Amino acid sequence: MRRLLLVLLAMLSLVLVVVSALPSRTTVHIGSRQPPADAGCWRSGEVQTDEGRWLGVYRCPLPST
Repeated sequence: MRRLLLVLLAMLSLVLVVVSALPSRTTVHIGSRQPPADAGCWRSGEVQTDEGRWLGVYRCPLPST
């Protein structure tokens, strides 16, 4: 059972390394204004500035070439 768990954890680590090395197909935009709806962006979080303002974090797909 321990060997199986060790193998599964090793495989998971390998997958995470490979996936994180792939180029991203999205861009990240941070700001107080929401991107236009036709851009296809989705909100992925918020960050707070040093002044206490909250800014939205948006991920947008790269335009097709």
